[in-house]
Amino acid sequence: MKISNEIEIKKAITEDVNQMLNLYRIVYGKRYPISYGIDPDLLTAAIGNSETHLCLVAKDITKNIVTGAVIVEIDQYNKIGKIVGLVVNPKYKNKKIGQTIVQYVTTLLLEQHKLLNSLYATTRMVEAGVQVIFLKNNYLPLGIFPNAHRLNQYETVSLFAKYRSGILENRESLPNVSKSLMPLYLSTKKLVPTLSIPKPLDEPSITKLDIDQEWDFEIIQATSYVYRKYLERFPDMNDRFFPFHSPNMLIADTTGRIEIFAYFSKSDGYCTLIQSTTPISDLRTHLSSLYMQLDDIGVSYLEVLVNVKHSIFIDTLLRGQFLPCALYPAMRERNNLYEDYVVMSRSMEPLNFRGMAILSPFKPFVDQYVDAWKKANLDSIEVIYEKK
Repeated sequence: MKISNEIEIKKAITEDVNQMLNLYRIVYGKRYPISYGIDPDLLTAAIGNSETHLCLVAKDITKNIVTGAVIVEIDQYNKIGKIVGLVVNPKYKNKKIGQTIVQYVTTLLLEQHKLLNSLYATTRMVEAGVQVIFLKNNYLPLGIFPNAHRLNQYETVSLFAKYRSGILENRESLPNVSKSLMPLYLSTKKLVPTLSIPKPLDEPSITKLDIDQEWDFEIIQATSYVYRKYLERFPDMNDRFFPFHSPNMLIADTTGRIEIFAYFSKSDGYCTLIQSTTPISDLRTHLSSLYMQLDDIGVSYLEVLVNVKHSIFIDTLLRGQFLPCALYPAMRERNNLYEDYVVMSRSMEPLNFRGMAILSPFKPFVDQYVDAWKKANLDSIEVIYEKK
């Protein structure tokens, strides 16, 4: 596809790898958090596997220079894709390269091939340029991930998604969800007025839980071993729904009561809890024991993906100071219906939104998160007044 007489969009080939890596270094420096931008073997493997990846470059054909690139991770089983590694050479900034590449992959995967139900992307919020690209391509803002990645500082990223025609209209109808999710639903409905949303459940009564001895956890970081154990514990693909995250860490209670499979990025402290042998809600008051040990190995951000139907699980996470930060309607297809998921996160670091470039569609998502944070961390303070 031609962008101009000089610039064309093409499928990346192995010979493009060095130029692509150099482009990532020019734009992001040495602390780029996505492995494709720093690992030549991984990038080469992605280019060579058309079943799981679509890798494109924009080339100045007059100079044989890679001026832009994007990688799309493809999960054909769950019919979902993730756009990562969108980059444009600063010298070609005004050529609409980023906008055209995103438009091209979106049309190709959602409309022409109809391979996927939805495409999503996360973007840095230190500047507005990439956010504008997705908004201009009619991607829907769905939330934020506060303090999710550590580059020069802890950064918040935004979530966008776009759907194939008819997907949102065939979402599973839910009468009620946790009251904590309603701000996210209401913010999304303002952007999509036709979106049907559930009603809030009554808040569960808060009962004080007896706190017995702290749980001890053993943490195993061994990528191949952990992934092999994960497949043994969960042989059914339907039990392994967490697109584009594979566990590389196993967190096991020393008495065998629970094993949690997680992905951990040592470079920026990002950690996702992917699946557990028993519901994490069974931890109840012992979540704090888990946090302390994860903090000891450098985890600064925790994330969990939850089906909105699992209100008990959501309530447990709320009590453990996880907060709803992003809603993904119609994320998963099951029995010809599309289920909503919520991302809940917990930052181990002080919340810091200074320096963020917030586009107006994301303001309600930031506001709801700040309100939830205040309620969890400030409004819960018990003040005792002495008798005079």
